[in-house]
Amino acid sequence: MLPIFPAHVFCPETVSAAVVPDVISGGTSLVGEQDIIEADGGGRWQISYGGIALDTPYQQRLWKAWAAKLSGGSVPVLVPLLSVATGPRPIAGNGFAAPSDLYVNDDYFPTEVRFASPHIIATITAPVALRATTMQIAVSQGGQVQPGMDFGVGVHAQTVEEVLSRSGLSATVKVSPPSRMAISAGTAANFDWPCVVCRLAPGQNLAAAITNGLYGDVEIQFVEDTAYAA
Repeated sequence: MLPIFPAHVFCPETVSAAVVPDVISGGTSLVGEQDIIEADGGGRWQISYGGIALDTPYQQRLWKAWAAKLSGGSVPVLVPLLSVATGPRPIAGNGFAAPSDLYVNDDYFPTEVRFASPHIIATITAPVALRATTMQIAVSQGGQVQPGMDFGVGVHAQTVEEVLSRSGLSATVKVSPPSRMAISAGTAANFDWPCVVCRLAPGQNLAAAITNGLYGDVEIQFVEDTAYAA
């Protein structure tokens, strides 16, 4: 199983996670219109964490261990989107219910990170073909699925681009990027702690500058590994 980058320990101040398409120009017509072509079949996730404070010896050791683990981008890992706040969260009283504490199975290289009690429970209710851009999702614990929400399926993730139809807590949605794999009906849609298989974006120096041996701030960028086969 792939290790999960421990964002829950590093607690980045800023998170950027989005599907970024690679587009090229197809040339300009005689009337001045430019033809823009998407060259990568739907884009790929780019995830950045900023403002990571290494304030404890444990965080400093963990950062050095992960800098070595990532091997300059040669090793695939799972990277959390940290998107539960915008997911279809359940209501409690006058606001959203708070998730439970996290369960983590290893202090340095976890392969399982989840809420101890599931916060949002949802499933894919109809088979999804490879490269499909629509999915049917039913939420059994939580609220309605809305555009702009992120969810994971295995080592891949999607953004809900548009809700095409809905009935109660079930919805047919258009997603981005297209599905990286065929998905069986009944597969979990993970809105709690979705992760994407990524590699370290190239050209980064992950050496942390620690002030007076006590603290330091770092940042890191990842790019989805679209060629990964589980």
